[in-house]
Amino acid sequence: MRNNEVARLLYELADLSDYFGDSPFKSRAYRQAARLLETMQTPIETIAEQGQEALEAIPGIGKAIAEKIRTYLETGVIPKHQQLLAQAPPGILEVMAVPGIGAKTARLLTEALGVHDLESLQRALESPQVQKLPGFGEQKRQRLLHLIDLVKKSRARRPLGSVLWLARERLEWLRHAPGVRKVLLGGSVRRMQETVGDLDYLVATEQNEAVIEAFVRMPGVAEVYSRGENRAQVFLSDGLQVDLKLVPLDSWGAGMLYITGSKPHSIRLRERAIERGLKLNEYGVWRGTERIASLTEEEVYAALGLPWIPPPLREDQGELEAAEQGTLPPLIQLEQVRGDLQSHSRWSDGRSSIEQLLQVAQSLGYEYLALTDHVEMLMWHGELREVFQRRQQEIERLNEQFGGKPYLMNGLEVNIEADGSIDAPSDLLRRAEIVIAGVHHTHGQPPEVMTHRLIRALEHPAVQILAHPTGRRFGKRESNEADWERVFKRAAQLGKAVEVNGYYTRMDPPTPLVRVLNESGAPVALGTDAHVASDLRYMELAVGLAQRGWLMPERVLNTRPLAELHAWLQSIREAYP
Repeated sequence: MRNNEVARLLYELADLSDYFGDSPFKSRAYRQAARLLETMQTPIETIAEQGQEALEAIPGIGKAIAEKIRTYLETGVIPKHQQLLAQAPPGILEVMAVPGIGAKTARLLTEALGVHDLESLQRALESPQVQKLPGFGEQKRQRLLHLIDLVKKSRARRPLGSVLWLARERLEWLRHAPGVRKVLLGGSVRRMQETVGDLDYLVATEQNEAVIEAFVRMPGVAEVYSRGENRAQVFLSDGLQVDLKLVPLDSWGAGMLYITGSKPHSIRLRERAIERGLKLNEYGVWRGTERIASLTEEEVYAALGLPWIPPPLREDQGELEAAEQGTLPPLIQLEQVRGDLQSHSRWSDGRSSIEQLLQVAQSLGYEYLALTDHVEMLMWHGELREVFQRRQQEIERLNEQFGGKPYLMNGLEVNIEADGSIDAPSDLLRRAEIVIAGVHHTHGQPPEVMTHRLIRALEHPAVQILAHPTGRRFGKRESNEADWERVFKRAAQLGKAVEVNGYYTRMDPPTPLVRVLNESGAPVALGTDAHVASDLRYMELAVGLAQRGWLMPERVLNTRPLAELHAWLQSIREAYP
């Protein structure tokens, strides 16, 4: 699948177009097409094989962009991209990748201070010369230095959702490679960690040389970093590191445990083995020269006096103690999820119609789907109340047409203003079946101010769910700080829910705060924050994050049947005058 590489070039073309002062409509179109490609599950090359018209039929991809995509797939380059890149200062795309540095700022820094990449940008910002430039006060200088640090950190680790499906494609490729008996995708991906540093694969084989040879020649490999008798390491063309570990088939369970980690969890297990006069490694549990367990993870854990521990819990955060005491929680499972409680359609900033969202929800076997378009964005289509009415009529029509399978819930997402007030008209809030509220602007307030802001929003009688509570966006914005224990406890007192958001650039709240949320007793809502129909697959990320926070199904609203969910929503709404 070449969708991501084409999307990357279109994003670069948009930035280059902005840098050279091309039409803003062109760069906007490039970015829209790139976002679409990132979320498409159909390989773009498969569509291109059907001809130019098939590419142009994709919503958001016109004739000019379709021609660029076709040319790239045929030649490996987009001429316009190559032309602009040759004219631009080397490394300018790296500079423009820093949040807060747009085309005009990049040109100013390049022309005045010779900035051409991330390192020269950092040197320029650390020099007194930058403050002589218009608009570069001390606050902005410090802010940009902080953002550069964020960008560097984000390069070291990537959002799980940005690599998960690529990782599974590699898994399937390896599954069919010569000599492979079994294959597992382990590491932080198997543990559903929010970010991923590299991909770790385990293969059971008796043909090490053949498997390693196939691995280093795997499509997309740019460089072979190392190879040995039972392991290899390569880098893909986008810089992602991929590691391979080989074990004999009779060591499969021990190898699974080894390749999954985490390192602190594995250290604790090895220490536990030593305490019992045993040795644990990737080939099994040993008593002297006798191997007493190795075939399955369950067998290995049992040899150490423990029940099997789910991978998302393997972080040395109390899971071994809970396992020993028999108090490991039965975690929420993806198949228990009956619906999605946050999605956006073309009525606001989504890129799919309500019917397209419905069809994907239907394919997932959902009982319900909450359509939570942004209130202020409904006005893009006309007078707010009239637009709300037309949207409601479409929802009702589709519910009747499809027999409520899944049932579409007429919901709204509302902004939490800086003072904690809600920005939506009360009559629309009363008419909506479900109302979620989130912070979308004025981030970075002092913790006490943010705490008051979120609690006040929760206390609004129309609000049923607090969305993406910390507001973090990987590589763009850090989590807002607040007294989360107070916020979540107040939600619990009010009987209101807090969202665990699975959108791949959010994964919000982070694992430690999901644990705090779990301990608060507040209901939990899982949402994908889908802005295109295929985003509904991010429910897997929401569930994985919930598992990492030790959440059980009874705490999660999405596991409730529709009638029970409706009753809960109504019980919250009854307090609204």
